[in-house]
Amino acid sequence: MVDGVKFNEAIDFLRQRLALPDGVWLKLLQEADKAAHDRSAGMKEAMVRDILEAVLKALEQGSTVETFRDDFDAITAARGWTGDNTAGWRSALTFRVMTAQAMAAGRWRQIQRLKARRPWLRYITAGDHRVRDAHKAWHGIILHANDPWWHTHFPPNGFNCRCHVQQLSDRDLQRYGLTVTPEAPPHNPVIKFVRGVDGVRKPVEVPVGVDPGFALNFGAGIL
Repeated sequence: MVDGVKFNEAIDFLRQRLALPDGVWLKLLQEADKAAHDRSAGMKEAMVRDILEAVLKALEQGSTVETFRDDFDAITAARGWTGDNTAGWRSALTFRVMTAQAMAAGRWRQIQRLKARRPWLRYITAGDHRVRDAHKAWHGIILHANDPWWHTHFPPNGFNCRCHVQQLSDRDLQRYGLTVTPEAPPHNPVIKFVRGVDGVRKPVEVPVGVDPGFALNFGAGIL
């Protein structure tokens, strides 16, 4: 639940994750683990599952991050985890990352249901000084929902990214005087380094403007 509105698609996404076999689960978590540094901080699969269940409960009940912090502390204590959660920073990070993934996946599923009538997606930023330069350059881009660009650039595209997409029909384009972008922006891949499970920093190739762990479409990954 977000702002008092239960987002069923996001909840279904988390439920489906929890039902996956272990091998598939670990594969899907790979990118998210790199982003949140959970596995490099000593978290095991069983504990991550417990945390994901707590996130699911938060979405179902409309809980706040403060309530989730209590659940996080109880889970980590029960599992014997001794990592750093000073001032609740890791629990807040985990909550933001996992809920952002679930909301993005839920939004993508809504888009798939409506794309026959509303086939266009427009990239929208928050429009203030905090927007990353790369994201600012993507503002207003309009591409078909089937364009592969959305598989790597569907927001959020980084920690605390506030971008979103607007779904449009052909009539919407005419009404607002909007034009479809001739082609998707280039990926311009760059190498960034993340800490692996073994603690060693490893190179990861991501598009410019996208943080490691965010260069994928979570909704498209489990359909």
